Amino acid sequence: MISPEPYAVLTRQQWQLLHDALADLCSASGGRHEDLHDLAVGVLETSRPAHWTTSMEDSPARPLWCRVYEIIGALAHLADAAPHDVRQIRRLGVEVKWLAEHMRAFPDPVRSAACGDV
Repeated sequence: MISPEPYAVLTRQQWQLLHDALADLCSASGGRHEDLHDLAVGVLETSRPAHWTTSMEDSPARPLWCRVYEIIGALAHLADAAPHDVRQIRRLGVEVKWLAEHMRAFPDPVRSAACGDV
């Protein structure tokens, strides 16, 4: 399969401005277009060069967000390289489900402290 050819090059500053503009548009619409915002940000994320890592502080959430970005990359690769490969779609579906379960179970430090679970 022929991979899509890039036809535009953005600087990191332009990419960040576009990312911020999408967030502003979502906010200005009162969240009514959150699905459109998520789609556009997803496209932006899949076009972000790997060396433009997002800044994440060293916290308990860091491994989770690293896994999120790995799966975003895997989804983008699947869409580009094998969009009709049922085996890979299902395999990645298991990964997405695993990630969703871990995101739902992610501990709330404020709530844990209030309950004495620290």
